[in-house]
Amino acid sequence: MSRLDGTLTESIASGRRRVLDLATSLPAWAAVLLVWTGGRIVSTFWLALAFPLIGRALPENAIWGNDHGFLNFLTAWDGQYYEQISVHGYPSTLPLDAAGHVAQNAWAFLPAFPFTIRMLTASTGVPFDVGAPAIALLAGLVATYLLHRLVRDRAGSAAAMWAVFFFTCGPLSFLLQVGYAESMFLALTFGALLALERRRYGLLTILGVIAAFTRPGALAIPLVLGVVALVRWIGARRTARATGAVAGVRSLDAFPVAERVRVVAAGIVMAVAGFAWPLIAAHATGSPNAYLETEMSWWVNFIGRVDFTPLTPWFLIASRWLGVGGVLIVVFLLVAYPVWLLRRSTRRLGFTTVVYSAAYALYIFAVSLPMASTPRLLMPLAPLFGSPELVAKPWLRWTLVVCAVLGQPVLVAVLWLLGPP
Repeated sequence: MSRLDGTLTESIASGRRRVLDLATSLPAWAAVLLVWTGGRIVSTFWLALAFPLIGRALPENAIWGNDHGFLNFLTAWDGQYYEQISVHGYPSTLPLDAAGHVAQNAWAFLPAFPFTIRMLTASTGVPFDVGAPAIALLAGLVATYLLHRLVRDRAGSAAAMWAVFFFTCGPLSFLLQVGYAESMFLALTFGALLALERRRYGLLTILGVIAAFTRPGALAIPLVLGVVALVRWIGARRTARATGAVAGVRSLDAFPVAERVRVVAAGIVMAVAGFAWPLIAAHATGSPNAYLETEMSWWVNFIGRVDFTPLTPWFLIASRWLGVGGVLIVVFLLVAYPVWLLRRSTRRLGFTTVVYSAAYALYIFAVSLPMASTPRLLMPLAPLFGSPELVAKPWLRWTLVVCAVLGQPVLVAVLWLLGPP
């Protein structure tokens, strides 16, 4: 190596060390804010670059009405339903298509996000297309900070910052600043997991109930609470048997009756909230299957009209589009994902995070049909980006960085311009 090459290499290495030293010297909140801000600037750039294509590329059903300004662009697709709910509420009668089947309508979308916007617009006078991205931005910042806390507590600061980077700068990070409920749901979910780890069951219940009325999937939270409580109870009983009656009493005191009562109460309340929305939709519309039929109206373009059976949607679409090979791919995922969760590196993220990642993925597999929205539905699994196995190896780390940076403009073009994410 020539002296010039050596000097250049040393200069690059020195610059990298200075950047790392600066990043690690910042308070955690400042580092998170810095990365989040950078991510929002990048996402805004890609969205602004895509906006001029709106007249040529965006389908007619992406934006209702004649106003195709940039703020409407940020509240397109599902954002229109949130605006309808925020301004007019939910329809009392389900719309039907030409064949008499339930058509796509607002009952597929839960009320916490649009009603929060309604409170903002009523108190400040700002329109929906300003309020929705603003709330999404703020909730996204909160979600980012809570994600950092969740990963840092178990895997360390470096892993937490990498998880924050992939979360805020990754291919789907533009969804943290558009008129979708994702940011709010993510903040509530990460906050609930932190509350569970700290055994703050009152806070956990509040966050879990609000999450249940923000986006589908909140039922994973009481499931995780149940698994964590069961493991603690079994551990206490085993210790009691191993150390004798007196020591056993002390061991069980580590999970005392009063705490067990709070756990059961929190789990019941969150589970009831998780199942409440279909009952509310049925009562309001007079149709017993209003919510289910509304959700399945989005399936028609992919697999036609089918009866809903849990744990089958992924197999249905895989066999429909890829045949036997598609079914084998689904089977591979069902085997590979749990194996990866059980790896020592992944388990360093903590028992709560691993169990949640399993429970939430099970929910998505059991009830959702893979389509363009599936990557968005998987965003609550973001703590897995903090797995030391992913961020310890430089080649893998930088591969993920390249995929994150280059993937966002691709998904903005594919998901936001051509079809609803």
